[in-house]
Amino acid sequence: MAYPHTIFGWFLELLFPYRCLSCRRYLDREYICRPCFNRLPIKGQGECVGCSRPSPDGMTCILCKDGYQLDQLMVVSDFNDPAVAMLIRRMKYGFIRDLVEPLHRLSRKYLLYRAKKGRSFIQDNPLLVPVPLHIVREQWRGFNQAALLGESIAGTYQLELVHALECTRHKTHQAEILERNRRIENVRGLYQCIDPNLIRGRKVMLIDDVCTTGATLNECAAVLKASGACSVSALVIARG
Repeated sequence: MAYPHTIFGWFLELLFPYRCLSCRRYLDREYICRPCFNRLPIKGQGECVGCSRPSPDGMTCILCKDGYQLDQLMVVSDFNDPAVAMLIRRMKYGFIRDLVEPLHRLSRKYLLYRAKKGRSFIQDNPLLVPVPLHIVREQWRGFNQAALLGESIAGTYQLELVHALECTRHKTHQAEILERNRRIENVRGLYQCIDPNLIRGRKVMLIDDVCTTGATLNECAAVLKASGACSVSALVIARG
């Protein structure tokens, strides 16, 4: 017997059928077709979180080392690609949590590329920590996209994930702030470690969807290192 929510789902699909967000082709319960997905770019060149200049394997360069606690930034794809930007925006602001799945597949494509280059990220058995949302914003969106991405990556690579950080206040959304210094001030003191025992002595990898100035990732890294993490890297889908 069909349950009411199942019937409602069928009704929605009849009114609003699935279409590829890129080419608009009609699909069967997917948001991006295979040809369009295969055209999504992956980043071959690492870059410093601070100055955005090319950097070996995304390590924070010596010029930015004093100002950034994040040791390494891995960027999966390019936010300047319209399809990548569309997937991320529709997930976050269209409240489509199912779009985590193609973004997770894109991250696997990137991580496979790194592994073939001899830069496998799992060799250090990192502890995955998603960047948290404030409870108000998470309830408004219905999910934390960083947590969903982290759970997918953890499941694929059999890595441990812990929600070690919490957001302590409801702030102005970073996307609404253009100036770098204001972004840094906006996240200062925003996060705290729930339990230092979770991360003490571990190599931590932060998970988030987008990095812009790196202010959020840097603030999270500072809190994690102050709580005992021995190193902190980050994996993001794109850099805006």
